[in-house]
Amino acid sequence: MPRLTGETLHGVWAALIVPWTDDDCVDEARFAAEIRAYAGTGIHGIYTGGTTGEFYAQDDATFAQVARVACHVGHEIGLPVQIGCTALSTRQVCERIRVAIAAGADGIQLALPFWLELSDDEVVTFLHDTAQAAGETAMILYQTLRAKRRVGAELLGRLARELPTLCGTKDTACSHDELRAMVAAAPGLAIFSGEHDLADRLRAGGRGTYSSITGLNARKVVELYTLASSDDTTAAARLQAVIHRYTFELLVPMVREGLWDSAVDRVQRVAGGSDVGLRCQRPYRSATPEHVTRLLDWCREHTPELLP
Repeated sequence: MPRLTGETLHGVWAALIVPWTDDDCVDEARFAAEIRAYAGTGIHGIYTGGTTGEFYAQDDATFAQVARVACHVGHEIGLPVQIGCTALSTRQVCERIRVAIAAGADGIQLALPFWLELSDDEVVTFLHDTAQAAGETAMILYQTLRAKRRVGAELLGRLARELPTLCGTKDTACSHDELRAMVAAAPGLAIFSGEHDLADRLRAGGRGTYSSITGLNARKVVELYTLASSDDTTAAARLQAVIHRYTFELLVPMVREGLWDSAVDRVQRVAGGSDVGLRCQRPYRSATPEHVTRLLDWCREHTPELLP
């Protein structure tokens, strides 16, 4: 795989869902099939170890198993792989980084430890320690409010100057002005966003999206990225409006009604034709087949172009 850097990291990266058995173990055969289903869709890479992949519910053995399968099958179909290594202490994160690199990870994606809010000094120390553990492997900072804080533009710029392997961020919650400030402070970082306003964020200096809507239709998200990267602003705006409506009129209400993101992402993937199942790791609530039917019926009526 080409080495991930701030220049080479771009495009649409699909969030992988881990299929579970009835006793909450990894179903390796179905997980491998899930990864292979992205071959030929035009996506630029795959990743696991975020909310969609339910990293928070994985013990060390499960994490190692998921990383091994993701890297092996991802490389088999020609896609680079990022492995999320988020945990509650530097020691745990560094151990997961070593496991992920041994499995063949092309990039390490991590959020700040999230039980207690980190100070600026603690953020700096944490990222220096984890970058040392990662060696030459690319690091991507997952900016999420679940970590109780976001790294602002000024501190992000400092970290980018001090850590040459810190090549990107995932930040779906920042405003367009905040994105521009981060691009100005850290011009070498590839800043990724969500899909619902991807065209606008690319124009503001963003580089791509870490996407769960790829679960429903990966080719359509790639089409949005391609249009947004071209001069066809009218077509890009039209498709972005469709995805924005789908996100805020269908997906967000499902979350507000009691499903976490990981459950909603399974609904999308099952609706897209994959055999990942609706089962989330307990105690978190799983979706039902009725949610899949609701998504498909809504799309047929309002956004048929998103159906695969």
